[in-house]
Amino acid sequence: MRLIGLGLPLAALTWAGLVSTAQAQEAGAGEAASGTIQEITVTAQKRKQSVQDVGITLSVVSGDSLVRSGANSVTDLTNVVPNLQANYGAGQVAFNVRGIGTNEFSANLDSPVAINVDEGYLAKTFMSGLLLFDIDRVEVLKGPQGTLFGRNATGGAVNFFTRRPTSQFSAGGTLSYDNYRTVRAEGYLSGPLSDTLSARVSGMVVDQGRGTYRNLTLGRREGFEKKWALRGQLQWESGPDMALLTVFGGQQNGELQPYEGVGIITPASFAAGAPAFCAPYLAGRATGASSGCVRGTDGRFPGDNDPFTSNNNRPHTVRNRSLGATLRYEHDFGNATLTSLTSYQSFTRRQHEDSDGSPVDTIDVEYFNRIRQFNTELRLNSKGESRWNYVLGLYYQRDAYRNGDYLTIARGAAPGFYSPFDQTSNALAAFFHNDVQLTDHLSLTAGVRYSWEKVAIKGGTFAGTGLGGDPLAPTTIVATLAKADTSRTDDDANFKLGIEWKPDVSGMFDKLMVYANVSTGFRSGSYNAEFTATQSALTSLAPEKITAYEAGFKSLLAHRTMQLNGAVFHYDFRDGFINVDSATSPVPITINAAGINTWGAELDWQWRPVSDLSLGLVLGWLDSRINSNITSGGANLNGARTVQSPRWTFTAQGS
Repeated sequence: MRLIGLGLPLAALTWAGLVSTAQAQEAGAGEAASGTIQEITVTAQKRKQSVQDVGITLSVVSGDSLVRSGANSVTDLTNVVPNLQANYGAGQVAFNVRGIGTNEFSANLDSPVAINVDEGYLAKTFMSGLLLFDIDRVEVLKGPQGTLFGRNATGGAVNFFTRRPTSQFSAGGTLSYDNYRTVRAEGYLSGPLSDTLSARVSGMVVDQGRGTYRNLTLGRREGFEKKWALRGQLQWESGPDMALLTVFGGQQNGELQPYEGVGIITPASFAAGAPAFCAPYLAGRATGASSGCVRGTDGRFPGDNDPFTSNNNRPHTVRNRSLGATLRYEHDFGNATLTSLTSYQSFTRRQHEDSDGSPVDTIDVEYFNRIRQFNTELRLNSKGESRWNYVLGLYYQRDAYRNGDYLTIARGAAPGFYSPFDQTSNALAAFFHNDVQLTDHLSLTAGVRYSWEKVAIKGGTFAGTGLGGDPLAPTTIVATLAKADTSRTDDDANFKLGIEWKPDVSGMFDKLMVYANVSTGFRSGSYNAEFTATQSALTSLAPEKITAYEAGFKSLLAHRTMQLNGAVFHYDFRDGFINVDSATSPVPITINAAGINTWGAELDWQWRPVSDLSLGLVLGWLDSRINSNITSGGANLNGARTVQSPRWTFTAQGS
């Protein structure tokens, strides 16, 4: 199966409201009126620093830049960040950073690239569809972030920061009418309630009236998006204390983009009842126009290579709901800040997928996933005003995940695969990160994090017929195929060592830093439990582990009107999760087998020749390959490039 492409909306009407100068201050936060490049403040190391003073590769995208680029979903970040890709399917978004990511569709598995919203971790890949509005900035951290961000950050972290309540009254919004009769609206209201209280309310709504795709079987348009989300914030400040309460929720309805039912077997083998893969499929070149490749469901092929046509006989519907709250408390001791961050989130995913993408009822999946997640972190960090700076903290997470996915055969007429199970995770961690300025030009960085976690699963996969209930499930259980009531416990210690050198080169550069570091990370152990047709397919997965080496430089020059940053890196990745074909499962199973060897380089150039013009160029090179003897579809994958890892990425921008 191949996921067909998205249509790109073209804004035809935009409106913005402005009540006071406060919004103008918000919008212009990332621009320097003097005509120089202003150094952006980030919290990549859980304390405020200039992005040019952080000895790791990270990309920062302001909320205004997202708006100017036309970003409507988190996947659009890939258009502005080098060596960042998104694996999107069935409503799930899994980022891939420098060749490290995920190609699993099982929702109980966490991504190796962590997504955080206001430092609150999102455990599952289906939880990010309702967050992209009223955003202050996005920080994309590349490479293992194990010491500060812990579990599931082997590839990196994508951190979203929302805008906060303001001390002055302000309001604004945008309204657009795009192609496919799409109405998009976003707005906010912010200001003080008293001398110590301020509040902010923001929201967004998307209503697409005409589907992006032309369904040739149903004779109608499909793939229309309908969603809304709200966020409310209440901030209290008094002396050295600050508390921020955020409540958020939303709903996503409508339809997802369909699959194109590309053929994968030869017509002769289909007619003989002995399916054999066709040559274009084995070579990775099969398209909808490949007449020598037919579907195993109806012996036909789409007949065209148009990414905006589909052949499925049932639409891909979606009904997702999100609700949560985050409480942040800070106390300023003068030379250090104590921060407590606690969040709770609930997300329910209900979707229908026509998996075969063909005009007949063969394989459909009814998805039902629900997670209830609790996180809390307590940390003490210095303010970066002395030669020794540190972050010391404790972390706890618990999530309860329920799975009720049902793979139907002929809409329940034949036995399908029903996978009801509960999976709970408990994670504890202690971390310490510090940097010491040895001289005016030389600093050392060191960090360590110890993590302990327990993952338990109860349930399995059953053969079932019929279709009914809410959520949809078999009406009759025919047999038990695989079942488990067990748990696994893992612990790991991650470290980071680094050096930063800031030479005095005032004759050539306005500012220069050269850095190098080595770091480790791990991804949580879990279970392959989705649609396991035999007991042997229900397997326990050990944690993934990575060691990363990186060296780079960050500089400002030409009287601070130009910024030039670069980095080279090498990853040694072990025990990676990877999907492979199996005779014991109707879908690919996830195993611990992948070793990945990655080399790469990145270059980021920004120039502001005059105060009203900014130009940028970002270039990335990546060579990420499997170095394990893994077989899938009869082919050995050793030496093959990893998914979502193009050799070259290139972005040019101007404003």
